[in-house]
Amino acid sequence: MAKSPDSDAESGLNETAEIRREYLALRAAIDGAMLSTLAEDGSPEASYAPLLWHDGAAFLFLSDLASHTRNLQRNPALGLLLLEPASGSSPFARRRITLQGRAERIERDAALHARVLDEFRLRFGKVMDLLEPLPDFHLFRVALLRGRYIRGFGQAYELTGAGVDEPRHLGPGSQPVRRSS
Repeated sequence: MAKSPDSDAESGLNETAEIRREYLALRAAIDGAMLSTLAEDGSPEASYAPLLWHDGAAFLFLSDLASHTRNLQRNPALGLLLLEPASGSSPFARRRITLQGRAERIERDAALHARVLDEFRLRFGKVMDLLEPLPDFHLFRVALLRGRYIRGFGQAYELTGAGVDEPRHLGPGSQPVRRSS
């Protein structure tokens, strides 16, 4: 018996929902990101920072002593790379998430600052008791603009939607979706 177009569409929706759940689970499991920011001279600069997700948004708690913080204060554009921990699989097939966005500083007196720092404390432990009161540390929310989820060989997905969390398979000849900032 031949499949109906409706069953093909439902199967595709189920697969997309499963890929989205997988993406969100990987994103939640990773507690740090490689950052790409622009140095004062315009050259790219790579670094690392702990990362936390709160209500679908990415947050970074950064020190003024780090060049990436100074870079973001000059130019809020940044890229994030979230990389699955190394395992026995090929480094070429590692699952990874790339995100582009803009960093927005959250002031210490904002209610959101306290809520997110409470979650940082739960995730990262007592070190937060040392870092939080330091005046050179600032909380940043990353306003996501676009992203990609690489699931493995031939399994690349453009991340679309308001939360940059809806996967769309990129096959041969696919063009990425670009959202204006």
